[in-house]
Amino acid sequence: MFTLPVSADSEHDQVREAVRAGEIMPLEQVLQQLDKTSPGKVLKVELERKRGIWVYEIKLLRDNGTLSKLYFDARDGTLLKNRPHYGHHGRQWGHHRSPGGWENREND
Repeated sequence: MFTLPVSADSEHDQVREAVRAGEIMPLEQVLQQLDKTSPGKVLKVELERKRGIWVYEIKLLRDNGTLSKLYFDARDGTLLKNRPHYGHHGRQWGHHRSPGGWENREND
């Protein structure tokens, strides 16, 4: 199972209570929903407060080899943003940046 980084015990308790009260969807439900629409391997999950709402941030290695970061509203599981993730060096898994865009690398 995944751990959700939070900065203090009181915040962790607050999140747990919000799940119990139905204010935040359990992570398991969001992951089940994600598996139906975008199968792949979940690499990292974070729960953060952004602009006043709780957001699940999920890093996903898709079955086609691309890496994505997806942001879900933790209240109802609505996908807020889906963006390719290229890591710290601007590289996509199995690809490299060329002047014309992304190209497959045969040696990766």
